[in-house]
Formats: sequence, structure tokens, C-alpha cells
Amino acid sequence: MTSRPPVFRIRFSLKIIGGFFVIVLVMLLGGVYAYIQLTSLSSQEMEFRIIPLVDDIDRFVESERDLSAKFFDSRDTYLEATFDVVTGKVNMSVDSLAVMVGREEAAEKVVEVRTIHQRYISFIHGQMTLVKQNPSYNPAPVLGERKALVDSLIGAIQQIRTAYIPTLSRSLRILDQKIAGSVTGVKYSIYLTALIAVILGLLMAKSFTKPITALTSGTQKVAEGEYATVPVTTTDEFADLTVAFNTMGEKLRRLDEMRSQLMSEISHEMRTPLQVIKAGCYSIVHMKGGTPLAPSQREAVGMIHNATNRINQFINLFLDVAKMEAGLMKFNFTRQDLVELITPLVQEGQLIGQSRNIRVSLRSDPVPPMMIDADRITQVFSNLISNALKYTPEHGSIDIAVTHHATCDLPRGRAGCVQIDVTDTGVGIPREDVDKVFNKFYQAKNTPLVSEKGSGLGLALVKHVAEAHGGRATVASEVGVGSTFTVLLPLEGEAA
Repeated sequence: MTSRPPVFRIRFSLKIIGGFFVIVLVMLLGGVYAYIQLTSLSSQEMEFRIIPLVDDIDRFVESERDLSAKFFDSRDTYLEATFDVVTGKVNMSVDSLAVMVGREEAAEKVVEVRTIHQRYISFIHGQMTLVKQNPSYNPAPVLGERKALVDSLIGAIQQIRTAYIPTLSRSLRILDQKIAGSVTGVKYSIYLTALIAVILGLLMAKSFTKPITALTSGTQKVAEGEYATVPVTTTDEFADLTVAFNTMGEKLRRLDEMRSQLMSEISHEMRTPLQVIKAGCYSIVHMKGGTPLAPSQREAVGMIHNATNRINQFINLFLDVAKMEAGLMKFNFTRQDLVELITPLVQEGQLIGQSRNIRVSLRSDPVPPMMIDADRITQVFSNLISNALKYTPEHGSIDIAVTHHATCDLPRGRAGCVQIDVTDTGVGIPREDVDKVFNKFYQAKNTPLVSEKGSGLGLALVKHVAEAHGGRATVASEVGVGSTFTVLLPLEGEAA
């Protein structure tokens, strides 16, 4: 049955939006905290405005003093006009200051500043009028009164400044604390945002990679002919993809079963006609009392007989593989000497290799007798040697090595194991095909490099027989250099 995702599903888009919302919310909270800290200084805002305004009044008064002195020296009417402009600024600043001060003593000082300033302006304007009416008039004797008025005015201004300096200092300290608190709050909000981003990133990455890894593993198993169901562990788009993948795998499994069943039925149905064809060929060749066959007729009958044998061999091989895949193959395990079993196969390979100048050799360690199915092991190494001869060019070599290992990593290899390597100097297998050559009907992409074609079932049989003995079959290959097929068999008892 194909797994179904839960009814309530959270889409990936909602997960991503939710993650961004949490991050933005944390950053927003940090900004709000900093804003509250800074805006809480509104109660001290007046002090920050009064002191600069007092400084402006002080500066304007000094400008009035300098302009009046220059006027009395030069009698320049432009300086008089400038003096009036500065006087207007002083009056405006004093009016603004009167509105802002909230303390009684400070308000009295503002009134005092305004009074002294008016007296000062009246005095200066009076002296300027006398100078303009009488150019020979010398105001020097009365300028001491001007100095006294300016000193009194500056003193009153300084008293206002002095009254607010302690408050300003306290406000500045509070400001520093608020700024430090705001910076700390923003800093921690940044740290918290980064931490949340990392955690959410890891969680999202895990939610991404876990189903992808499961699908990748399932895909690899399908590529190897295993149609395993991938569990549905999410509630999002990957759930839909996993369900679709499982549906595809189920359909492929059924198709593979139907194909195997169809091929099995076809093979069974073909056996009888093939036997009839073979018997007919034999009867034609050995017919007595009839007209002898011409050489071309005898050759044609021989070709039919050979083709029938190849078809019959394919059928037998396919049925063997199908039985092994279905777990229906019965093995006859007996204690055998493996080297004695494969030596005749090596000798046959040497005879075949001589015609193409291919050297075939066997070297072996002393190997104790082991529980094996002699017929199936013969099939395994007959296929491996035949493949090596098929894919090895002239003047190449094929080495069969039997090695005894006291220890090995096979589950049933507590008593050791035997490793058989069949190494050739043939065309090699492309890297992308190495993991697939043991699959049923699969052939490497470079098989057109050789003239003989195979069925794609021999190596599948090798794999199944090795595994049925509790061992395994592997291959290492490099294109243009050659291949090494390895069969590892345990020495301990027969397989299940």
C-alpha cells in the first residue's frame, strides 16, 4: 500500500514565511525597545533646549557690544543697522527663553535679563543719536556705563545657565544610560535574531534534507531493482512527492513482476519447441537412406542448431535468475574443494584464449574444503571467465586468483573466507555503469566495442549465487585498463 500524507498539511511556503516573520518580529521588538528608551528622555528635553538658547543670547550680546564699539569708532551707519538686527535676535531669544523656563528663580532672571537689555539698548541708541547729531561728540567718558550694563547682562545670563547646568548634567547621564540600554537591547536583539535564524535554518535544512535523503535512497534502490516504499514523514510538498514516488515504485514493481512472469511463461512454452527443433536438426543431419545434404545445407542446419542452443541457454539462465529472485531456487550444498572445481573452467578458458593469444592463469592459496553448491559455483565462474574472454582483446591476459583470509567482514565469515578475483586487461567498464552491471538485463555502454553480445543475465546470476552462499560479488574497473570481478565466500557452513 502507498503511504498517504496527513490531511492537515503545512506548506513549505508557510514555513518559510513563518520563519521570516519570527525573525522580523524579534528585530522589530529590539527597535521598539530602543525607541521607548530614547523617547523617555522627553522630560529632560527642555534642559537640552534652554542651555543652547542661553549660549545664543550670550553670543548675541557680545556681538552687540562689538558692533557698538566699532560704530563709535567709525561712525558707520551700516554698523548701526547691523546692531539693530542683532538686537532683534536677542529680544526674540529672550522671549523664547521666557516661555521655556519653568523655575521661578530662572523666570526672575529672564525678566532681569530683559530689563537690563532694554536699558542697555536705550543707552546705546541714545549715544548713537548724539554721535549722528554732533559728529564731534566723544562718547568715551560715558562708555563705562555701557560696560557695567553689559557685565550685568552677561552675569544674569550666566546665572540662568548655572541654574540649569546640574539638570543638564543629570540629563546627559540619563541620556548616556538610555543610549547604552538602547544599544544593548539592539545588540541582544541582533544576537537573538541570529540565533533564531540559525535554529530555523537548521530545522528547515533538516526538514528539507531528510525527505530528500529518503527519496535519494529510494531512487538508488529502484535503480538496483529493489522497489522499497519510502515512508512519508512530512506534511508538505515532499509528502506529495514521496507519495508519487511510492506510486511509481509500486507500478514499476508490478510491471517487473509481470515481465518476469511473462518471460518465465514464454521460456517454459519455448522449451518444448526448441527441443523439437534440436531433435529435427539432429534427424536431418543423421538421416539414413535419404539424399545426403549438400555442404551449404549441412552448414545451415548447424547454424539453426547453434542458435537453438543459445536460446535454450538464455532460457535456462533466465529461469535460474527468476527462481533466485523469487527465493524458489533449491541449492545442493556439499563440501567441495573450490580450486579443484574451478581448475577445469580455467583450462577451458586457456584453450579458448590460445586462439586469440590471450594468456589465462590461475594462482591459489591452500584453501580448505567448503560448503558450496558445485553446479551454481561452476555457473558463476564459467560466466566470469567467459565475460573476461569476451571483453579482453588479443594479446591480453586474464588472471584468476584464489586467496584464503583468516578473517573477513561477512556475517557468516567467522571461520574466514575465500576471495576469488578474476582480473582481465579488457575494455573496462565506465564509472557510471560499475554499480549497475549486476542488475538483470543491464549491459555497460561500451559493449559495442566487442563483437560478441551477452544477455545481461550472467552477472545477475553471479550476484544471486554469491549472496545465496552468504557472500557477495563486487567489481572494480577502469576504462581502457581492465576489470576485476571479486567473489567473496564464507568458509563457515552453508547459507540459508
